[in-house]
Amino acid sequence: MKNMTTEEQISAIQIERNDARQDLRDTLTEVNAKVGRAEGGMRPDHVIESHPVGASLMAGALGFLFGSIVNNRGAGPVVIAALLGFAISKHATNDQD
Repeated sequence: MKNMTTEEQISAIQIERNDARQDLRDTLTEVNAKVGRAEGGMRPDHVIESHPVGASLMAGALGFLFGSIVNNRGAGPVVIAALLGFAISKHATNDQD
């Protein structure tokens, strides 16, 4: 840069700045894509679809824990009804997509 005129130096700096901006845009695009994939993989319905046995075991363990803590006999049917309602609403939502 020592032998360059001021205009040439300004032009070189602008080119370098534009290249850096483009690199930053490319990096941000890649990061956003990776975050989107990771976010999609962490959604509960995707986790359940990809690991049905583990999800079933976890639901059973939570049901056992909930059943051992609650003394009310009506709690079981309420939880089953809530889960059934969720499953029906999820199925209806998937049919609309």
